[in-house]
Amino acid sequence: CLATLIIMLVGDTYTLINYVSFINYLCYGVTIIGLIVLRWKKPKIFRPIKVNLLIPITYLAFWAFLLIFSLYSEPVVCGVGLIIILTGVPVFFLGVYWRKKPKCVNRLIESMTCWGQKLCFVVYPQGGVAEEE
Repeated sequence: CLATLIIMLVGDTYTLINYVSFINYLCYGVTIIGLIVLRWKKPKIFRPIKVNLLIPITYLAFWAFLLIFSLYSEPVVCGVGLIIILTGVPVFFLGVYWRKKPKCVNRLIESMTCWGQKLCFVVYPQGGVAEEE
C-alpha cells in the first residue's frame, strides 16, 4: 500500500494501471501453474470443478507470450511491478513465517489487524448477537 501511495503521488494514473495490470497477470499465471502442479502431484484430492488440463495449459501459453511481450516492451514498468510485489515479503516474514515472536510484537500485529478491520468495515464484531434491522 505504501509503495502504491508513493507511485500515485509521483506518477500518473496510466503508469499505475500498467503496474497493477502486470502484477495481476503475473498472479493469474502463477495461480494456473499452481493448479497444474496440484493436478499432477495430488490427482486424488477433491475438486468442486475439474476441467481438462488442455484449457489451463493453453491459457498458460498465451499468458507466457503476453508476459514476455510485456517484459520486452516495458521492462521498467514490469520491474517496478515486481518491486511492488516484493514489498510484501518482509510483511510475510514478520507476520506469518516468524513463529516465536515476542508478545509485544503479537500485540502490535493484533492491534493493527483490528484497526484495519474497523477502518475498512470488513469484520462483524465477535461475541455479540447480530443486530436486527
